[in-house]
Amino acid sequence: MKVLFFINTVTPYFASIISKLYLKGIESAVVIPKSSKNQSVGAGVKTAEDITSFKIIHLNVRKAFYGKQKFDGVLQTLSDETPDIVVFTWPFLLQLYFDRSIIKQIKSSGKKLVLQEIPFDVPPYGQLSYFKQHPVYDENIKLLSGSVSFNLRARFIMHIRKYLYSRADGALNYISNSKDFLLGYGIDEQRIYVTFNSSDTTTLQKTKETVNSMPPLLPPMLRVIHIGRLVKWKRVDLLIDAFSTVLSSIKDVELLVVGDGPELEPLKKQAKNLNITSSVRFAGGVYDPETLGKFMLESSIYVLAGMGGLSINDAMTYGLPVICSVCDGTEKDLVRDGQNGFFFTVGDAADLADKMMILLNNKELIKKFGKKSEEIITNEINIDTVSERYYRAFKDIIGR
Repeated sequence: MKVLFFINTVTPYFASIISKLYLKGIESAVVIPKSSKNQSVGAGVKTAEDITSFKIIHLNVRKAFYGKQKFDGVLQTLSDETPDIVVFTWPFLLQLYFDRSIIKQIKSSGKKLVLQEIPFDVPPYGQLSYFKQHPVYDENIKLLSGSVSFNLRARFIMHIRKYLYSRADGALNYISNSKDFLLGYGIDEQRIYVTFNSSDTTTLQKTKETVNSMPPLLPPMLRVIHIGRLVKWKRVDLLIDAFSTVLSSIKDVELLVVGDGPELEPLKKQAKNLNITSSVRFAGGVYDPETLGKFMLESSIYVLAGMGGLSINDAMTYGLPVICSVCDGTEKDLVRDGQNGFFFTVGDAADLADKMMILLNNKELIKKFGKKSEEIITNEINIDTVSERYYRAFKDIIGR
């Protein structure tokens, strides 16, 4: 079986999944934009290197009249690669609607069409009110939803999705409640496959074993850690505000911020203005797995105050409790409120501070929650279980 993916970029975790599929007998080829200025990838997103288990095809992309990127040479690539399954992701699946010859070639040659999207970007069909409860922002927290033009565009995209999903042979989605919003687009329930999402937990666990015996990098103390690109929608500013409240009650605690980005200097200034500079450690961009592993092991709890996802998997692999709010949807399946972490009210620094203090004041609870995090990763959502879900989905799609 051969699967051909049309995606934005090859991230390390996706490369790990495809490599696992290769070991299960599924050959893959991945089409990504040739241009280094890929508008569909956020600034600073880490991409995979030294890939040997699957083929990468670079195609030219250009901005289509509908405002999103489209690939050149799709029909020729389909003809050259002769896949059994073709997977299109956002925004390239829009190309299927505006260039009907692609679907025609896929269907006429007996190939299977699969769609894969980021779930929090997909509202239930016909429900524009969804965006009132789930407003859309860019990385700079600029509100994108709510305007007349946005609503018109959203309504048209719903129509596009209705057309595409009613013709798809399968839909891959990484959250368990995906059927709640995909069924309205005309795809059969049996064709919706929940894959979940995972970083390379096998490698993370090996690194964890290695660094566990290394000398510490940081002084021993209670420590809150955040890892991620420093852009506004990560809401590290909210975390710093909440942490300043924590410091008014708990003195021997540190906030460790790992990452780089345009918000680094504003965040440092914020900490200075709050007079908590001595308790906030900015590590900058750290990409060495062992250093990141040491930082995790030497921390008490992980906090994701804004958008994100896979950093939760990483933190749980290292046995950390997780405090988060609304992220990218993965948190709903990973974080069990009151078992391995807490959810706090969106944008509420006081509630976030309260949740942190519950844990920081109870080391036994930190240990208990951390153990539960490890159990969830080990037994439920890891690179092996996720790749197996992809494998079973593709086998089922081919068999239909």
